[in-house]
Amino acid sequence: ASVQLPLFFRMTAPQECQQVAAGVVAVSVEVNMEPEQDGAAVLAEGLRSLYAKGELCDMTLMGCGERFPAHKAMLAAMSDNFRKFLRLVPQDAEAMKSDPMEGLLTLFVPEQPKPAAAEASAAPPAAEVPAPTTEVAPTDPGVPVAPAAEGAAAPASVVPAPPAPEGPAAVQPPVEAAAASEVAQLVKSQSWEFQIVGVATAEAVRIVLGYMYGVGTGAEWTYEPSSSEVNKDILNLAASNKFGLAHLHEHAARWLAKGLTTANVVERLVTCEEFGLGMLREKIIDQLTANPAELTVVSCSLEIMKHPRILQDLLCQVASLAQRGMVSRAAALAAQAAEAEEKVEKVVETRKEEPKTEEEKAEPEEVEEEAEPEPEKPAKKKEALAKAASKSAFVGQKQGGKALEKPPAKKAKRGAAGA
Repeated sequence: ASVQLPLFFRMTAPQECQQVAAGVVAVSVEVNMEPEQDGAAVLAEGLRSLYAKGELCDMTLMGCGERFPAHKAMLAAMSDNFRKFLRLVPQDAEAMKSDPMEGLLTLFVPEQPKPAAAEASAAPPAAEVPAPTTEVAPTDPGVPVAPAAEGAAAPASVVPAPPAPEGPAAVQPPVEAAAASEVAQLVKSQSWEFQIVGVATAEAVRIVLGYMYGVGTGAEWTYEPSSSEVNKDILNLAASNKFGLAHLHEHAARWLAKGLTTANVVERLVTCEEFGLGMLREKIIDQLTANPAELTVVSCSLEIMKHPRILQDLLCQVASLAQRGMVSRAAALAAQAAEAEEKVEKVVETRKEEPKTEEEKAEPEEVEEEAEPEPEKPAKKKEALAKAASKSAFVGQKQGGKALEKPPAKKAKRGAAGA
């Protein structure tokens, strides 16, 4: 029997069969997705958020009456010394002698209430009360003894105390064993509390933890301690034999060179000497000795009298500077003389090489023309006299060889004037 299909199926079914027979047809679907986030940034932000909220913390640092929750994994990743310290914590006291942090942290074991049975066993024993005894007075053999009344109690007999039990049940556990069990239970709980030793400010602990969670996750971080005491605690915490944070230690050392005044320079020199900052100490002393006015104020202060070594170093530096100054001054004078001599030689050489101008060439000729008449004056006078004599002779010859004589009156006048 044949089945009659509807008109729709009869028209579309052959086309679909042809497409399926041709092969697989690709289907493109467009889906809008958000841009991929940086995994490192997400992890860093998550760690900072956990620290800020105090979530999932598995350790606590205690210092200056405050508690600072943290994560052992984060601190161990930032500090090799702390990671080695965590490996030694579950071990005994003998292994803790090689503490890489040199006693900065101690495991804090809280006091737990003792059970009632332990308190009863620890209580001192009550005083033993002797049992009552009836003593019978000695009687005279001639005196009859009255019989005891009916119902009267018989004399109590003294029962000896039972012997103390022997064996392990009688030995009480020592206090050290109890403390060791408490430490073992605390270690198993994986929530450790460490007491920080040798730190005077809680701000220093916050700065150290902020540095670990900030710099360790690539966040912006600035070093701004509020006082020199906080800076000293950070120098202690970040030292190579403590947490071993070299970059933070460098920040704390550079802070000592900021804001130096005559009032705090001695304190900072003492800090440099305490933490072994020799190069920074020398630079501060050099800067101080280079300014005589500031050096005078510091050397006259009462604070520097408490530190004779610093005063001695200042005096040695001043003496060496004075000696260097004398040598450098002599060298400077010699250098100045050499420079002056070189300048003179250069000026002479340049004048020889430069061509002479027309004015410079004309000046020597004028000098020569002015200097010539001086030696020639007597010769010109002689020539003038000779010319005058020749003229007079020529006139006399014209007049017949007779010289004209002056009248006698004129001769007499001239003679009187001469007298």
